[in-house]
Amino acid sequence: MINKNRLVKTFIELVKIDSPSGEEKKTAEEVAKRLQQLGAQVEFDSYGNVIGKIKGKGESIMLNAHLDTVEPGRSINPIITADRITSDGSTILGGDPKAGITVILEAITSIIEDKKPHIPIEMVFTREEESSLGGAINLNYRKINSKRGIVFDGDEDVHKIFVSSPTYYRLDATVIGRGAHAGVEPEKGISAIQIASYIISKLKLGRIDHETTVNIGVISGGTARNAVPEKVELKGEIRSRDKKKLTRQIEQVESVFNKIQSNYPGSQIKIDLEEEFQGFKLKATHNTIQFISRVLKTMSLEPELKDSGGGSDANIFHQHGIEVVVVGTGVYEPHTTREYTVIPQLYQAAQFCEKVLMA
Repeated sequence: MINKNRLVKTFIELVKIDSPSGEEKKTAEEVAKRLQQLGAQVEFDSYGNVIGKIKGKGESIMLNAHLDTVEPGRSINPIITADRITSDGSTILGGDPKAGITVILEAITSIIEDKKPHIPIEMVFTREEESSLGGAINLNYRKINSKRGIVFDGDEDVHKIFVSSPTYYRLDATVIGRGAHAGVEPEKGISAIQIASYIISKLKLGRIDHETTVNIGVISGGTARNAVPEKVELKGEIRSRDKKKLTRQIEQVESVFNKIQSNYPGSQIKIDLEEEFQGFKLKATHNTIQFISRVLKTMSLEPELKDSGGGSDANIFHQHGIEVVVVGTGVYEPHTTREYTVIPQLYQAAQFCEKVLMA
């Protein structure tokens, strides 16, 4: 039986372990230790991902949660208030992803403790999801047999099933002007900041439509307040769940850069657009969704299929032939210092996970 007190205790212990993306080794070691104590066969692949396996009968399933958090995520001080867990407001809580890890560990613990029959279980805990999806990209897929799975990395309730995700293009651009003394001879300079600002003003940013977004998230450059800035770098992204719309947005962005380049002779504008991960979309009739929906209905929960604007390890798993969906874990406002986890929903997610493994 899912033990609420143990569930909360595990969650609190995990969020107290610092695990910024790229520095999640201690969390990985803790998760591996707990899995070994449950009798799982555990190993680290060459990238540092944790892979755990427990034998069973029937068709296997892969359970996934990532190990890393975003910043500010060091020295987290979790606080329990009524049915919520928050940080002290100076950091994130780390419910993304520690709620997902906790759900999986508690479900496995309950099944082993009660000696319940279950299907074969493959657990994959990945590194660097937040920064690059690096763990999923570099996972040793030869060690994974499952062709279906659940990613415990969604917001809100467990009955929120995320069945689609966009294709993602990374945008990196460099604007090179000409440096000059801003007070003595500004006429000799070409301001890279002015060019970059003009580019940004001509781009259509934000939500383009219900499945397409464009963003410039970082702009950096210049060396001193009295120097005409010679170089500026822009970092952004283009996403869409529709490939035709994605192609159209890429063409429009490139067109803006090329047109503005012609307005500033003597400058250089370089743009690099590269696909980082592919999108996916599952129909309501898909076998994995139908399976999960049946489990939810045994809990008197009505599945709610949702489209996502974000990317996750799920995108990479689909590229490797593992058909997964993302479900909620009771986490709200992730990636902010306002993040919180709702204990009853965390408990419900653990119950769901346990029922999946016994289905």
